[in-house]
Amino acid sequence: MKMKRMKSEVISATIESYLKRRHYQTHDYRKSDQLFCQNSDQTTLNATAECGTSQDNSIVFSAITIDIAAADQAYQRLKKWMSVVLNEKLRIELQGLLYPIFCHLYLEMLHAGNRQAAIQFLKTHQNEFMSDTEKDFLEELSSVFSVQDIELRPLVNAFRTRKYKVDLSESAHICLRQYLTKYGHIILMQIINTHITIIRKTSSLHQMDGEVPEEKSQRYETSINGHVEQPSGTGVDREMRELQEAIRLIQHNSHQALRLFTVKNAIENASCGLIAPKMDKLAVGFSTAEIRLWAVGDTVLVKKNDKQTCVSSTCDISPFYKFNEQESTVRSEAGAIILRGHTDVVHDLRFIPEVDILLSVSSDKDMRAWKLNNYSCTAIYSGHNYPIWCMDTSVFNLYIGTGSHDRTAKLWSLDRTFPLRIFAGHFLDVNCIKFHPNARYLATGSADKTVRLWSKDDGNLLRVYVGAQSTIYTLAFSPDGKYLAAAGDDKSIYIWDLATNGLLTELKGHKDTIMNVDWSLDNQYIASASLDGIVRLWPTQDFIKTLNGGSSSTMLQSETPQIYSTYCSSILSLNYYKKSNSLICIGTK
Repeated sequence: MKMKRMKSEVISATIESYLKRRHYQTHDYRKSDQLFCQNSDQTTLNATAECGTSQDNSIVFSAITIDIAAADQAYQRLKKWMSVVLNEKLRIELQGLLYPIFCHLYLEMLHAGNRQAAIQFLKTHQNEFMSDTEKDFLEELSSVFSVQDIELRPLVNAFRTRKYKVDLSESAHICLRQYLTKYGHIILMQIINTHITIIRKTSSLHQMDGEVPEEKSQRYETSINGHVEQPSGTGVDREMRELQEAIRLIQHNSHQALRLFTVKNAIENASCGLIAPKMDKLAVGFSTAEIRLWAVGDTVLVKKNDKQTCVSSTCDISPFYKFNEQESTVRSEAGAIILRGHTDVVHDLRFIPEVDILLSVSSDKDMRAWKLNNYSCTAIYSGHNYPIWCMDTSVFNLYIGTGSHDRTAKLWSLDRTFPLRIFAGHFLDVNCIKFHPNARYLATGSADKTVRLWSKDDGNLLRVYVGAQSTIYTLAFSPDGKYLAAAGDDKSIYIWDLATNGLLTELKGHKDTIMNVDWSLDNQYIASASLDGIVRLWPTQDFIKTLNGGSSSTMLQSETPQIYSTYCSSILSLNYYKKSNSLICIGTK
C-alpha cells in the first residue's frame, strides 16, 4: 500500500524537480526547514536580532503612517475591552497599561505632525487618570506641542526614553496577547513593544491554598522626571507591597539623630545653605554675592569639559551675554567651588537633581540657574522689582515659587525666563513660600502677619490664615497635605488645619525668632530652629489625635519637645531628607 503524501510535500517535490530541470543549484533549497532545529544560542541570537530590527522598523512605520483617527479608535477599543473583562483582578491589572499607552500615543501623534488632533486626543482622555502622580505628569505633558518640546522637558524626555514597567500575571498576559492578536492596531503593539516592559509574575502551587505567591518580578526603580517606573499591580499585590513598605519603615527608618554641618569663619557672611537631595553636595550663599559648593563624603567636584554636547534651552544665556558678564568659577583654598554672577546678597538655594542644576535668588532681583556639570550660569530669570527673599520647588521640581520685597510671589518654570503667575495680595514683604505636596497650591508667609494659600493653576487666593502676632519667616506643609505650620518673630509655631481653615494649635518654647520649620516624612515630628542656635523636635501625635477626636485645642501642655543646642551662631537651614528620614541642620561658627 502506497502512503499518501501531504499536499505541502507534493508542492515541495514539484518545485525541487523544476529547479533541477532548469539547472539551478539546489543545495540551499529548503534550508529554512533547519530553523526548527536550532540550539539555544542560535535561538537567542536570532530573537535578539529580530527584536532589535523590528523595534526600529516599527518606530519608523508608526511615525510615517500613523492614522490619528484609527489610533484613537484602537485606544478606545482597548479601553472598552478592558472594562468588560469579567475577572476584576485581571481587569485592574490590564488597566494599568492604559496610562503609559495613552501618554506615548499622544507623543506618537505629535511625531506624526498632527498637532491639533493630538491635543484633542489628550483633552478627551486625560481626565480618566485621577492619581496625583498621573495628573502632575499629564499637566507637564500638556505643555508639549512638538518633538522639540520633548527634549526641553526633562520629565517627558525621561518618560519617552525609559521603559515603563508594568506587572502582569500569567493570565493577564495571555488575555492581552489574545486581544492584540485579534484586534491589536500596529501603533499599540509598537508602543507596548518599544516603551513598556511587561514583567510577568509566575504563580506557585501555594496560591491554590490561599497563600500569597512570591513575586519574581523586579522592584520598580525611580528615574529622573521625578517619573517613577512603577508596576501597575493593584488589589492584593498593592496591599502586600504597602504592608511590606510599612514594615520596612518601622524596622529601618526610625528617626536619626540630628546631623549638623557647620561652616566655619562665615558668621557674618553666610546667608543661606542647603544639602543636595543625594547628600553629596553642600551649597552656601554669602552676603558677598558668592555661592560656595563643597563636596560631601566621598564625592569629588570635577568641572567637566564644556565641549560636551547638551540640549540647549530657550532660556539659556547667549554666548555674547556670557562673554560680557563679569562672572567666573574658581576653586577656593578650602576646596570649595565658588560660583560668581550675582551682584548682591544670595538669600536662598534649591537643587534640581533631575537636570543637575542649582537655583539661587538674590537681592539683585534675579533668580539664576547654575549647571553643576561645569559650574556655569545657564539662565537668568528676571521679573521681580525688588530683592527676592525666598524660593521653593514643587514635587518633581516642575515649578519654582519665589517671594520678594515687592510684596508678590511669582511662579516659574525652568524653560521660561519670565514668571508664569503673579500672586499679589500681601501688604508687606513675602518672606517665605512653600508648595503643597500635591503641587496644586502654594502658601506664602509675610511680614503682614498672615499666611495666604493660592491656587497654582489660576493664581486665585483661596485662604488667609491669621493668628500670628508678628512677621512670619518659615512655612511647612505636613507630608499628607492636611496641615500647615508657620513660625517667625513671635517665637511660636502655628499649625492650621487646611480642611477647616482653623488654627489647630500653637507651640511655644523658643526664646528667639524661629527661622526654620520642617515636618518629618512620617508626620510624627515638627522640627524648628531659632536664631539662638536651638533646635526643637515637637511630637505631633497629641494635637493630631485631638483633632481626630473632635475637640479643639490651643496650646497643648502635654508636648515635651526634644531640645538640641547646636552652639551655632546662626542656622542657615533645617530640613528632613528622604534618605533615612534624617534631619539635617546647617549652621555657622
